[in-house]
Amino acid sequence: MGQGQPRGCRTTDQCQAHQVVEDGYEFFAGRELVTVFSAPNYCGEFDNAGAMMTVDDTLMCSFQILKPASATQQRGGYARPGTPGRSGGR
Repeated sequence: MGQGQPRGCRTTDQCQAHQVVEDGYEFFAGRELVTVFSAPNYCGEFDNAGAMMTVDDTLMCSFQILKPASATQQRGGYARPGTPGRSGGR
């Protein structure tokens, strides 16, 4: 997983998680609500980025972006082996 540059914002009133968003985080409701989703390539089915949000002592929040890995990177650069067949049939 590659890491992107931190991005800053003013503090929002509310933060939620457990909702896939394409860029790892997304603002709603006039920037009063932010969704943060930390799992890039969620379940291997989405090409979403992940993000981590940090809030400092002055209540300024910033985001570290976790870029999605390619299918080859997820497998360590190797092709996925095929599923072995069953011995004996029914």
